Amino acid sequence: MKKILVLILLSILLFILDNVFMPFFAVKTFYPSLLLIFMICYSIVNGKWEGLWLGIFAGILQDIYFSQGFGINSFTNMIVCIMAGVIGNSIFKEKRIIPIVSCFLLILFKGILIWCILYLSGVYINMANVFFPGIYDMVLCIFIYKPVYNFCNKNYMQVEWKF
Repeated sequence: MKKILVLILLSILLFILDNVFMPFFAVKTFYPSLLLIFMICYSIVNGKWEGLWLGIFAGILQDIYFSQGFGINSFTNMIVCIMAGVIGNSIFKEKRIIPIVSCFLLILFKGILIWCILYLSGVYINMANVFFPGIYDMVLCIFIYKPVYNFCNKNYMQVEWKF
C-alpha cells in the first residue's frame, strides 16, 4: 500500500512540476516532461504490468490538462509503458545507455502516435513539437534514470509475496 501511495503522490508532484515549473526552462518553447521520463524509466526497471498502471494514471493526469482529446495520453502512455516494460525485461537495467536510448525512442514514438491520432481527428500540430522535446527529455533522462533505478530498488518499493 505504501508503494502505491508513494507512486501516486510522486506522479502528482511531477505533473505539477511539469505544468508549473518546467515551462520556465523552455528552450524555444520546448520543455521536457518529468512525468513522462519517470514513467518510462519506472516501466523499464519494474516491467510492463507495473508500468502499465502508472502510465494509465499519469495519462489521466495529463488528459485533465490536455484539452483537445480526453484519453489520448492515457492510451499512448499505456502503449509506451508496455513497450518500455518489454524492453526492460531483455536488458541489463544497471547500465544506462540502453534505457536512455529506449527512453528517447519511446518518447518519439509517443509523440508520433499522438500526432497521428490528432491528425486523424482533424487537429494539426507541428512535427517539431514531437522531435525537439524528445531530445530535451533524453538529456534529462541521462540524469534521472539512475535515481529512478535506485528508488525502485528500495525495500518499500519491492513487492514481497507472502503465502
